[in-house]
Amino acid sequence: MIDAAKIDTTIYIGEIAIHQPVTVFTDYIIMVLCFYFYLQLNKLSNANDSTVNWKRFFLLLSFASFTGGSSHGFFAVHEGIGYKSFWLTMQSLNIFAVYRAQQAALHSALQNSAKKYYWELSYHTQLLLFFTAVFVFQNFLVVVIDSSIGLIPIMIIHFIDSEKVKASLWIASGIVFLFLSAVVNAAKLSIHAYFNYLDIAHVFIMACFILMFTGIKKKAVS
Repeated sequence: MIDAAKIDTTIYIGEIAIHQPVTVFTDYIIMVLCFYFYLQLNKLSNANDSTVNWKRFFLLLSFASFTGGSSHGFFAVHEGIGYKSFWLTMQSLNIFAVYRAQQAALHSALQNSAKKYYWELSYHTQLLLFFTAVFVFQNFLVVVIDSSIGLIPIMIIHFIDSEKVKASLWIASGIVFLFLSAVVNAAKLSIHAYFNYLDIAHVFIMACFILMFTGIKKKAVS
């Protein structure tokens, strides 16, 4: 089976080569979306600790999408210090974004939990271990595992919390779409070389963040 993401789809703008242009474009759309969500949450007056952490979550993902898209677009060979400076930065930002999502949950759905201390301790431990692992293993699987460990419990917690706070259902449903993107990526489900599994996964990620932002804002203004 041919890996559609490895087919050369390079386009040229003048003398500038842009590799995997649709992947770059969808990454940059995610960057703009996340930055817009950050700005919208930043406008809210008297934001609580949960909202502050969610807005930082979106800001970190905005930067991560920029560095990730740039690593796809401007490096034909995925090796060397130039490529890795973008690629590893993207991974690090994703690790910190997951931590911010965990902190947001800690100050909302978990704020009255009897095990709040242990949740927080596990979040700090996970951040330290996976941030280190990014540079030790230099493999995107580190981000995948960190996101799974970090976000699956948040998804479950928000589904449970939705019985009391309806807006939590939006957040939990958004995370479902995030893991659908992981399934597309793992199965390498592609439509075309110019719309491969990376691009399809990005569309699911957009849906994820739109749903999550809707829920976060609903909770913030309620």
